[in-house]
Amino acid sequence: QAMVDDDKEEEHVPAGQHLLVDIKNVDAEFLDCENCLAQAMVDVAYDSDLTLLSYHCHSLQPMGVSCVGVLLESHISLHTWPSEGVITLDLFTCGEKPLLPSRYTIEKLFGIPQQTTGMSEEDAKYIEEPVSLWMYKSRGFPSDEVEEENPLNKDIGEYLMNKFIEYKEEVASVETDFQRIDVYDLIDVRFNNLKSFRTSLSQADSYEAANPQSYLPDRVLFLDGIMQSTRIADEAYHETLVHPGMFAHKDPKRVAIIGGGECATLREVLKHRTVEHVKMIEIDGGVVEVSKEFLPSWSDCSDLRGSTPSCTDDPRADIRYEDAIAWFEANSSKGEKSDLFDVIISDALDPQEDVPFANGLYNDSTYSKSLFDSLADDGVLIFQLGRSPVFVDPADEMSKSRTRALLLNSMIELGYQAMHIYVEGHAGFGSPWAFLIACKKSDCSHQWNANQAQIEKEIHRRMLRTYSGTKPLKYFDGAIMMGYQKPTRAWEQTICRRSPAPDDCILATKKIRIPELANAQLPPSSLNIAESLVTNVEFVSSVAALVNYTVEMGSQVENPPKLNFSSALKPVAHRNIPYGVHTSNLKFLKK
Repeated sequence: QAMVDDDKEEEHVPAGQHLLVDIKNVDAEFLDCENCLAQAMVDVAYDSDLTLLSYHCHSLQPMGVSCVGVLLESHISLHTWPSEGVITLDLFTCGEKPLLPSRYTIEKLFGIPQQTTGMSEEDAKYIEEPVSLWMYKSRGFPSDEVEEENPLNKDIGEYLMNKFIEYKEEVASVETDFQRIDVYDLIDVRFNNLKSFRTSLSQADSYEAANPQSYLPDRVLFLDGIMQSTRIADEAYHETLVHPGMFAHKDPKRVAIIGGGECATLREVLKHRTVEHVKMIEIDGGVVEVSKEFLPSWSDCSDLRGSTPSCTDDPRADIRYEDAIAWFEANSSKGEKSDLFDVIISDALDPQEDVPFANGLYNDSTYSKSLFDSLADDGVLIFQLGRSPVFVDPADEMSKSRTRALLLNSMIELGYQAMHIYVEGHAGFGSPWAFLIACKKSDCSHQWNANQAQIEKEIHRRMLRTYSGTKPLKYFDGAIMMGYQKPTRAWEQTICRRSPAPDDCILATKKIRIPELANAQLPPSSLNIAESLVTNVEFVSSVAALVNYTVEMGSQVENPPKLNFSSALKPVAHRNIPYGVHTSNLKFLKK
């Protein structure tokens, strides 16, 4: 009690932090020295500003040592295998004081290199330096407020407690006025290993040194603990976000980017020779500065002919550090046609993130209307929709993706004439990632459904050339785009789990016992539906036959049944139906 000031006593909650550190290639004599290990343990507690109340070490036979120390904050313990050069430690503390910095202290005090005294120079070459594997985990049951505020309880924590991540090195950690920015270098032993990385740096005649890019750690950006993008998946994610929507527009000249502080989205937009102006609105200038310093390839335009070494200096780029929601609401109220955009790209938080700013981005009717009003008449809006659903998922409305459902419904209500959802499995998030384009005019569906040759031709026409002679796009091409043109079956399943189920789902799945349907061969042209938008003639013919049958039967009853085809204006769930059937396609059906 004497050690605690009652006036400043912290609330004690059943929660804490656990740091596990395993080190190999450690000197055997050190690992069998009880006094040496005891002193290192005392020093760890002191350097970590922890209070060691007591400790006990015990030498084992034939070799090895076990130690345990009781801390005011909880405990520290270790065990050694001298013959294997291995030591394992765990440090657990209660309270909110960050424990991660203690990892460096542990590695310094216990990672003693193997001695080479008396060895020949040839034998000494085979002595490996100490290597540590460590994991960090939040434990217990903290308050909801603490859980939400601690970035280590989010994506970054999953990486730090992953035993397969052999190499975890903090590159940068910055607190801005808006958020915490973390950059880490990571090596996952399932796909790479630390030894090969070190070989690529130290042995000039090795295969690894000749192909160093294949052995680099993955560099990952986290904002408030939420993973944003990775070095390995940079092109796959950002090219997928930008180019399908850009090519859905015939001639994009003015583009706006919401967020995108890494500047990789800006980089991709600037590859289009048609683009004359790009306005990037990022609330936190700190993200841009940290990214330029520690993620330089994200904003590198040096290979693009006609651009600048840094994409941020391209004369077409206008970067503003302000609230995008407020900016668009103010801009749309002006009503100036000269301020309209051909394409708007939202590269901000995932709709699944339960934070106020994400709710504002996806569930604010005033902001959504301002985006619609800020688009030209043939404008295209692009969103990233977060984790794509899997077959067992409930409807978005009944899950953490409810914000996404609200967004899709608002797009329909605002009057977008065509919508296309597509999925990419290589975006670097551990799960397939979903994206959306919404078009103010249905014409964009013609570009969206172009064949592979047409897409490749348009890529060649539009893309700026490079000084190196390499292709400006590393991931996106005609073949990839063909895979985006229809939504996945998992999306179909999720949308059809809505209650009540959309009419589209009922029509496409219900077995209608009407003989005429089996023989219906109505050509698409008679439905006044553009042939390029029809991918399932059988379905369209069946619907037409059903309409004819209903009309025929309706003339024989007092109150003829009414079919509701209004849902066809909504995002259609089925893979074989164009995602975004619009009013002009349904004139025949409505009649």
